[in-house]
Amino acid sequence: MADSGCIPFATRHSAWLPTYLLINAVLSAVPVLLNIEWPTAMDAQLFAGVALAAQLGLGMALCGTPAWLLGMFRPLRAWALPTVVVLTTLWWMAILIDARVFHQFGFHINGLVVALMLNGGLLGQLGLTPGTWVAATAGVTALAAAQLLFARRLRDGRGARLDGRWLGLLLPLVVVTQAMGIWYDGKGRADAMAGLRAIPWLHTSTARRQMVELGWARDDRSQRSLAEQPAHGTALLYPRAPLQCHAQQPLNVLMIVVDSLRYDMLTTEQMPHASGFAATAWQAGQQYSTGNNTMHGLFGLFYGLPALHTNTMIQHRRGPELLRQLQQQDYAFHLYGGASLRGARMDRAVFVETDAPLHTAPDDAAQDRRDRDVVTRMTNALHAQTAGQPFFGFILLDGAHTPYAVPTEAEQRFLPQAAPGAHLRAGRSTDPAPLFNRYRNAVLKADTLIGQLLQTLEDTGQADSTVVIITSDHGESFNDLGQNDWGHNSNFSDVQTRVPMLIRWPGRAPALESAVTSHMDIVPTLMRHLLACSNPPSDFAAGLDLFGPLPAERPLLVESWTARAVRIGAETLLIRPYGVEVRDADYRPVENARPPSEASAAVLDQMQLLQPGALQSPVSAEPAG
Repeated sequence: MADSGCIPFATRHSAWLPTYLLINAVLSAVPVLLNIEWPTAMDAQLFAGVALAAQLGLGMALCGTPAWLLGMFRPLRAWALPTVVVLTTLWWMAILIDARVFHQFGFHINGLVVALMLNGGLLGQLGLTPGTWVAATAGVTALAAAQLLFARRLRDGRGARLDGRWLGLLLPLVVVTQAMGIWYDGKGRADAMAGLRAIPWLHTSTARRQMVELGWARDDRSQRSLAEQPAHGTALLYPRAPLQCHAQQPLNVLMIVVDSLRYDMLTTEQMPHASGFAATAWQAGQQYSTGNNTMHGLFGLFYGLPALHTNTMIQHRRGPELLRQLQQQDYAFHLYGGASLRGARMDRAVFVETDAPLHTAPDDAAQDRRDRDVVTRMTNALHAQTAGQPFFGFILLDGAHTPYAVPTEAEQRFLPQAAPGAHLRAGRSTDPAPLFNRYRNAVLKADTLIGQLLQTLEDTGQADSTVVIITSDHGESFNDLGQNDWGHNSNFSDVQTRVPMLIRWPGRAPALESAVTSHMDIVPTLMRHLLACSNPPSDFAAGLDLFGPLPAERPLLVESWTARAVRIGAETLLIRPYGVEVRDADYRPVENARPPSEASAAVLDQMQLLQPGALQSPVSAEPAG
């Protein structure tokens, strides 16, 4: 039959391609298999095998798709073979480098890793000498040549060809992998999920909440045994050493988090109660959250770790060491949220190992009444607190979060005020003042509720025996940068990552700290001074003791739902797939800027914190003079 301009996949012009892709997929599994720690259970082993086949098959199918498309059109057909050879060679380079990185550091190549490579920090730790580069170049050249010869041999019909219908198995394998991932995650099979760690760039879906509602799975917080007895091969090293804590008559703790509270809101006019409290407290002058959203900000606050480890803790159903130690000291827990604490995945990480209920306002409560409801219930719980038993109280006030809930009867000091829902229509040409005023009135209402909580401590005689922490999970933008930046989770500027931090500690004099501090520092501070833990902070956290010597400046890793960055001084280092993009204090790109080497080293060490053999983070070393 004469050739036409467009031909199907299975014609003689492309019949060699399935064989080429399949053989490469099988061979590229070898470096991955060397890193896999196989689970003990047979079904978990089967899951890992199916997932590996699906992932490598999918990778090779993506490499072959452009060649297939080119082969369909006669004028472009000559480009099919070189295209697939180039893509397959790049695939092999990625697989081999990733296998080396994973073997040494325990994580896969991603945008952050590529940035660290381009800036030298990771390449140095991989031990790549000039001789290594020469050998690597020769190896890549040889690999490309071998791929070219193999592809030509298959195309010219001088080698055996496999039936291309094997590609039809790929879609079912991908579907089965995702279905098994949903099932094992829902069932809390940490051993099965951990078996996937060595498979590069594999992401599985989850549907735990739906499975719990259907009765097919238990709630995460009922699976504490998973954290107590980590499955074989999980390689989760947290804490790095057994903790030695010997608290004598420990104090209570009340942590008040105002959602979306910017660092510049702590003024007498804006927050009179919190400002009065600040005069009696330790105050951070440059406090940064570990993220620009609730989940990542609260993760750092409770774990003392960078928020990039969030999914690791969720996978292992591992709560923070701070709460584990408080439970061992028989603390009572009072946990309240104006917004559901499950919405920020707190039930899957922070509170996964606690037995205390997570209280929130009733579902039918109006948005502007939810905070008032949980504050009322918290005050009742403090009044009913058993004498002599220490307590840990946590409350998340949600009113300052969009849509900036302002009750009708509340004081509306800042005018003109935008109407409810105005944040949905904000754009480049929007005047930010009315919306900002609405936010400020919501903050003013939150401050009133803070006053009620502080007064409750006084009324119950607990003020002198309670550590009170007032802070936020992240900040909030109102086009402050002139870059159409509204809300949060969109950039890592000061208005979205810098927050207030006040700590009133009985027996400690008020102080203003000028050094850069982080949410990661709260856990080391509480562990040392509240629970009398003698371990160095590096055993369980990446943060520092706030009451000890602090470096004036240090690199801080910050996280969003879709991006990652390092804050160092006035600059923000955005981690891009192509490298690091430097932004100045006004969040404008800095041309030809090269990130400081200490930033790459700090990030690299923080990424390895939960891996066996990880290095001590440089931020936990003695501060510079």
